[in-house]
Amino acid sequence: MSCVAVNEDGVCMGYAFCQMQEQPFSTNMVPFKSLFIDDLCVDQQARGQHIGESLFEYVKQQAKEQGCYEVTLNVWAGNTPAEHFYEKMGMRTKERQMEYIL
Repeated sequence: MSCVAVNEDGVCMGYAFCQMQEQPFSTNMVPFKSLFIDDLCVDQQARGQHIGESLFEYVKQQAKEQGCYEVTLNVWAGNTPAEHFYEKMGMRTKERQMEYIL
């Protein structure tokens, strides 16, 4: 699923690319659907105009209509502005992925 926010001139101000995921990853879990936000981006010059909030609300609405249990996404460690934005939208940390570079 993709959605685009445009201004009155039809110029793209932001977008969200999402993927429907069927859970679970193991056989001992109850099956459910999840909408994963692969990318949500707002043009830097358009930030502060609630475009990101509108995109996120639209994604949530679409997820509900598709019968999803949750909306998920990944945020890079150290991307504090994104973390604050998603927390403001009501999201909470579900899990933390770690790595060891070889």
